[in-house]
Amino acid sequence: STIFLIDKALREWPTPFKVLCDLSGRLESATKSNIVKFMRAGRNLAIIPGGFEDGTLFVYGKDRTYMSQRKGLVKYALQHGYALTPVWSFGECDTYHTFTGLLNFRLALNKYGVPGVLFFGWSKLPTFPRVDSEVLSYVGAPLQLPTIAEPTPAQVDEWHGKYLDALRALYEAHKAEAGYSNNVLEIY
Repeated sequence: STIFLIDKALREWPTPFKVLCDLSGRLESATKSNIVKFMRAGRNLAIIPGGFEDGTLFVYGKDRTYMSQRKGLVKYALQHGYALTPVWSFGECDTYHTFTGLLNFRLALNKYGVPGVLFFGWSKLPTFPRVDSEVLSYVGAPLQLPTIAEPTPAQVDEWHGKYLDALRALYEAHKAEAGYSNNVLEIY
């Protein structure tokens, strides 16, 4: 019964993708109101906290995520006593080639719900990932957060730091096994 949360701009635009989301019953917008609603109901949530910014930062062959300032989810998890589970997918960085210029401009577009991404993958169908890529996902141990009705900024920072440490530890523990021993996890 996991709810998968995706960017509101993807979920709500009247496109065939919105119809698929509606039919699935498990793809919802990653908005504050939805996160709080589902946490109050005790639902399991799956979200890519880096959002559009992860896609915007994407560079072929580099492992990057936009997590250094993403603290809202940690605050809500503290308010509801949730566990945060770090997950990393090795090889995702080899699925597409992207335009990497004008980074600050493209990141600014994200603030308006416009993904600042130009990518191409497989030569026959460029919107599909490269066929020679392999993605291996690793799931870390859940980081159980305490329940704090009104967490202070210092408490949010503390648990956000613990989550990032758990993500780094997961990455370092598995990068050689996944074939990425020379890569470095870049957290923006």
